[in-house]
Amino acid sequence: MRRIMLLLLLLGILTGCLPVGRSPAGPTSEMTLAVLDVGQGLAVAIVTPDGHALVYDAGNSRQDVERVIIPFLRARGIERLDYAVLSHPDQDHVGGMPALLANFPVAAYVDPVLPSTNRAYAETLRLVAEKGIRPIRAERGLVLPLGEQVTARVLWPERPFLRAPDGTVSDNDNCVVLLVEYGAMRILLPGDLEERGEAELVTRDGEGLHADILVVGHHGSRTSSSEPFLATVRPAVALISVGAGNPYGHPHRVTLDRLRRAGAQIYRTDRDGSVLVVTDGKQYEIRTERTRS
Repeated sequence: MRRIMLLLLLLGILTGCLPVGRSPAGPTSEMTLAVLDVGQGLAVAIVTPDGHALVYDAGNSRQDVERVIIPFLRARGIERLDYAVLSHPDQDHVGGMPALLANFPVAAYVDPVLPSTNRAYAETLRLVAEKGIRPIRAERGLVLPLGEQVTARVLWPERPFLRAPDGTVSDNDNCVVLLVEYGAMRILLPGDLEERGEAELVTRDGEGLHADILVVGHHGSRTSSSEPFLATVRPAVALISVGAGNPYGHPHRVTLDRLRRAGAQIYRTDRDGSVLVVTDGKQYEIRTERTRS
């Protein structure tokens, strides 16, 4: 714990926006957002029409990065990342981050700066410092421009951090929440945000939370995707990153029922493999790695 806090102090993590250069990928009219199949974890990749790229979380391990994330990015001509965003330092979100940073030049690393003893998190911070990657403290109101057409806005966390009943800082309820906007398309990434954090967002943003696509919070746990939150977001499509036969019972039946009542079409990585949202900013298409029998 002391080692990680020292690394945070040495990094001097800042708040701000970072304009970054264009990737060598050629321009198209389509943005792709992929919820990648990393089992019981989360890794989301965004590639913009003009070749900019952001990765939000990196799964459980190096294997997730080498087997899934790198092939996806390289197949689209991505050789550098504008942003590597860590929602929070739980293993199923940060475990692959050191391998991601080791394999791609990264302009900026975005982190809520939560207390943690996770070793992969400590290694992530070491690599950020060693490689001279610009660290940015994630806070509500931060804007991450992805080229001229796509924007990722940080809706959460807000300081002071939410605390659990025992006084400790809650990882899940203080994770980074992103709203990705391209034209008329809005995609919400709430990480592992749970009901209390969702309520804070509903209070602050109201109808501003509406999104066409929702990457479902906390792998479909019953402690996320509350009815007030879903009634405000009103997603047409819900994407769940979840491992087959996971020991937590995710996604919980009550959550699936809430999503269906909200009118969302549900896709799951345990059944569909990686799920891609391809959009021109007006319309979208959902593409899945596997076809259900």
